[in-house]
Amino acid sequence: MGKFFAEIFAKEGYSVVITGPNEVTGKEVARKLRVAYEKNNVEAACNADIVMVSVPINVTLDVIAEVAPRVRKGALLMDVTSVKEKPCQYMDKYARSGVEVVGTHPIFSHRVGTLEGQVFVLTPVRAGKWLPWLRRFLERHKVRMFETTPAEHDRVMAVVQGLTHFAYISVGKTLEELDFDIKESRKYASPVYDLMLDMIGRIIGQNPELYASIQMQNPQVPAIHKAFLETASELSDSVKKKDEKTFVRIMKEAARHFDDLERAMGRSDKAIYSLVSELDRLKGSIGMELCLRHIYSGKMHLGIVKGVSPETVVLDENGKESALKISNIQILGDAERINYKKEVYGTVGRDFSVVLEEKVDEGFIIGLLKDYDGNIIDAKVKDVYHGKQIGDAKKSVCFGLELIDAEVKKTQERINMFFSGIGGRLR
Repeated sequence: MGKFFAEIFAKEGYSVVITGPNEVTGKEVARKLRVAYEKNNVEAACNADIVMVSVPINVTLDVIAEVAPRVRKGALLMDVTSVKEKPCQYMDKYARSGVEVVGTHPIFSHRVGTLEGQVFVLTPVRAGKWLPWLRRFLERHKVRMFETTPAEHDRVMAVVQGLTHFAYISVGKTLEELDFDIKESRKYASPVYDLMLDMIGRIIGQNPELYASIQMQNPQVPAIHKAFLETASELSDSVKKKDEKTFVRIMKEAARHFDDLERAMGRSDKAIYSLVSELDRLKGSIGMELCLRHIYSGKMHLGIVKGVSPETVVLDENGKESALKISNIQILGDAERINYKKEVYGTVGRDFSVVLEEKVDEGFIIGLLKDYDGNIIDAKVKDVYHGKQIGDAKKSVCFGLELIDAEVKKTQERINMFFSGIGGRLR
């Protein structure tokens, strides 16, 4: 998460210094991000306008106690920890007078790659000029921002993270204890089961030390676990005893308490539909050119779709076939695909002089040309000529086309076929 924010700040032109205990790794990350590296936390913090603590939860308090006393007056001290009460207490306790303190919690993984649309919680402790700056920064990045107290944050997150992670990890471990063939089970799966497996995999596939800290460092989590286990035990007991009345009561009570069942149904239906529609779009694109972006690495894949299965799409990239996991790729729109092709291949200009009937609307033809071939980037009318050598009731139109500089000869041949097909005569 620290690397994620360092990259954002650096791209916006801020002077960024990162720290970290491993000097080799720190310098390599700094080189890639084009920022500075300083191994000593205190040295890095003492001259900064903004000090962001982004370290494992179990060492957060130690790092705050180390650097907070050296943060200069007028600066901002903040953290990005998943729990807020203790870190905020420590920042307030150890930071000198005149230092602003704002606890924050980005409620998303750095894997999303962007701030836009993500939830960001602020728990201000000592607010001054920096809090409005932070709000503007987050608003500019279209973040869904909320402010609360550290105590209220931890109370809510004991459920939002503590309960949900606990349940998902428990299900994942249960599947392992059963030696259950998850891949085979997907053949029998409903879309809801598929989504649930994906959510479990998303949680258990991440840093286990981080998730252990989320469970263990929030003092309100044990009470949540107790309530969950008692409810699960009651539900299980009703099944053992075939006590349908109790089972139905528990389920109905849960449904009544749920804030908006219709909204939940709608959102889950949309999630299911998006999975199905993406697969349908890929199947409908066989033989066509697509540009796909890997959602984690950012690598672009441009080529002709050769085949699609429920799990993979096969792309012919200049004669080399690549099998890509559908779960890991994003289908780019036509505008993004064309821009990528321009970056990779560049463009070249070509003129086509065509004799047409006088009544033909060359402006309409421009629109047809732009949709006719994926390698035509732009088209415009450069000149319209009338003369005896052209013939009566005819005109010569010069079309200026911007083409992708790849297989230009083939593109030109297709354009010639287009003009012949609409009754034009190339000059």
